[in-house]
Amino acid sequence: MKLILGGARSGKSGKANEFARDSDQVAYLATGVATDEEMESRIRRHKEDRPEGWRTIEEQLEIGDSLSGLDSEGFAGVVILDCLGFWLSNHLRETEDLSGPELEEEVSTRLRKELEPAIQADFELIVVSNVVGMGVIPGTSAGRQFRDALGRLNQVAAEIAEEVILMVAGLPLQLK
Repeated sequence: MKLILGGARSGKSGKANEFARDSDQVAYLATGVATDEEMESRIRRHKEDRPEGWRTIEEQLEIGDSLSGLDSEGFAGVVILDCLGFWLSNHLRETEDLSGPELEEEVSTRLRKELEPAIQADFELIVVSNVVGMGVIPGTSAGRQFRDALGRLNQVAAEIAEEVILMVAGLPLQLK
């Protein structure tokens, strides 16, 4: 598994696409949800950036089921999971009663479970995630909880990954 981290417009998705381009089979596991026109436009641009022939799977929460399904059908190419930040946002809408360390523990445990099918699979998994904790401290409790939970998820994914890359201004920095 590869993990590609970075801030907004750092080149994360582009780098994931670059890694996958040489594969005969690519599945793009998209977790984003179009909640407004601007988000619809972003999703449309992401789809247009993908080469023809790439399979798109839209799954907001049950990424493990999608990964298991690909493994069951003998998929042996590259799977791009884009991105953990959206997956977390979707999860937070489902678990509004959790906060603080309990939330971090819940999403960390869930992520390990969701990624488990990819660990022994014949396909290569590339996970894309945002880094949000390197700037201004969010002004709301919800913003701080999201930042903290995503930071924890990134640690879990980095622990599992064989390779970790941080994208900054379109440039890759190999971390692991």
